[in-house]
Amino acid sequence: MTEDILFNNIYVGHSIEDAKKLAVETFEIKKRLEDKVEAPEDINEDDGEVSLKDDPVGFIRSKVLDFVDHLKEDPIDAFKSKPETGVALLVAIFTVFGMLGGLFGFGGASQKPVVTNVSYIGCSPGFSISNVSTVVYKED
Repeated sequence: MTEDILFNNIYVGHSIEDAKKLAVETFEIKKRLEDKVEAPEDINEDDGEVSLKDDPVGFIRSKVLDFVDHLKEDPIDAFKSKPETGVALLVAIFTVFGMLGGLFGFGGASQKPVVTNVSYIGCSPGFSISNVSTVVYKED
């Protein structure tokens, strides 16, 4: 008997009582056992495992804590056995450092000062405000 076959006892005959008797003796017993096997969906809670669908934060927390515990014992084996958790943690860490760097201006070029050349009437062509330390006005 395989688990994919629901009906494996076939009765060929004319008697309804014999068919019901065969069903009670074979099918109903197997059906009750199959229902017991399929029913326990709370097995994850007994094992301490949290499913992603039921509790996403708890699921991620448990995966990260398991990875960190494994990382303390053997870092290389931790990345070999749970690479998706290790990569997700590295991406999260680099994201945090990148955001902090962007916030405080690390890694970016500083802005160059704006230099404007203004020509004045009667002044030489290379004259600009940045070349003058003191401006003296003459009143007429």
